[in-house]
Amino acid sequence: ICVVFNGASRDLGEIEDIKGFNAFVRDFHPSFLEEMVLMGLNTAIRIGNAIVLPGDLVIARREGVLFVPAHMVEEVISTAEFVIRKDQFGFEMVKSGRYSTGQIDSQWTDEIKNEFIKWLEKHPELGKMTRAELDKIMNKRTW
Repeated sequence: ICVVFNGASRDLGEIEDIKGFNAFVRDFHPSFLEEMVLMGLNTAIRIGNAIVLPGDLVIARREGVLFVPAHMVEEVISTAEFVIRKDQFGFEMVKSGRYSTGQIDSQWTDEIKNEFIKWLEKHPELGKMTRAELDKIMNKRTW
């Protein structure tokens, strides 16, 4: 559970003590809120230059907050999952000396693609991917 608040909050220590709760706020200040009014819940809002609609995905980390429009969530997640798999595979292949960083970080050959699919089969915890799915993602990418 988390809150994304485009304003200042107080009581940082108490917020951090709430297990499983995260707060992403613009600033912290020891006083209570001034000159702010709650205008609605589950409505469109603007935070900085981002317009956020109900149903949008919020990805928040200490470094910042990212909003993904609801209609793009599936594509963003599947691409992110692929990048994680690709990076893990790449690190392992470079570390073992099987491929160079130049080979891993550029457009893959059929040999590397086939080895990636075999590697995924050895790591079922990372999910499955067919060669057709891999080609579809790779054809959209420049690396």
